[in-house]
Amino acid sequence: MSLEKISKETAFALENAISANFSKDERNKISQILKTALIKSVEQTTKTHQEATVICCGPEADLAHKIAEEMSLANKALIANLTAMR
Repeated sequence: MSLEKISKETAFALENAISANFSKDERNKISQILKTALIKSVEQTTKTHQEATVICCGPEADLAHKIAEEMSLANKALIANLTAMR
């Protein structure tokens, strides 16, 4: 499921949870806030995973760096896709 779909569904869920009727502009702003939060979460998770990979594969540092690089490339692709949604 895309982050855009998740953020829109969450915005609608918030609207229903607080019994409010958001305007389209308000819903878009909420979706953007959610996307930004998701991006930050993905970036932090990726950084943590990369650090763990390097630590656990100490003797095989080359392998750890290759894994970390692949994770970094996937993260950059995700961020590019999210940026394109704006």
